[in-house]
Amino acid sequence: MKPKYWGLLATSLLFLIFIVLSMKLESTTYLYIASVCPILVVPFLPDIRSNQYIKPKVNGAVRLISMENKDGGDTEFLVILFEPGYIKWNGGKLFFNLADNMKDVYVKPDPFAATLTVLKYDLFKHRRKKNWIGISLAQLEQRTEQLSYTTNEVNRLLIRTSDIQELLQANFKQPASVGQQVGA
Repeated sequence: MKPKYWGLLATSLLFLIFIVLSMKLESTTYLYIASVCPILVVPFLPDIRSNQYIKPKVNGAVRLISMENKDGGDTEFLVILFEPGYIKWNGGKLFFNLADNMKDVYVKPDPFAATLTVLKYDLFKHRRKKNWIGISLAQLEQRTEQLSYTTNEVNRLLIRTSDIQELLQANFKQPASVGQQVGA
């Protein structure tokens, strides 16, 4: 377990102990101590708002589209289309499921579209969910400082499919190499 969970468990247990003691001994002192315990719990609560998950099938505000090169070249892209303001840029990470992408969908040209390119080092794999890829929003937001538009105007994210495939293959190769080094 992570230290944050141990802290949450310990402060919750302390709260329950002081509540039981205040009832058993009919002591207001223990009751006052128990009333302070919820304040001690707050730093250990998980931050739910730090991660965002894109679920295109739930709401139509976002779409994941795989764009393939018709010429046979190696320029396949994954485009994430969304309404401006859909992404909360002050959040830490944006996750999407690779299984939710649509193929052979026509993307209407938009002269007012603001697109951000997601680079290889912006991507990472979700720790527990299979086929979920994360994007570091802080790094994307830093790059927009040099652009003529802001993050509030962005309505498309462009990701190279080869970067995603490389990320998935790198994560599968790491455990084997670690195991070989330990056995040596």
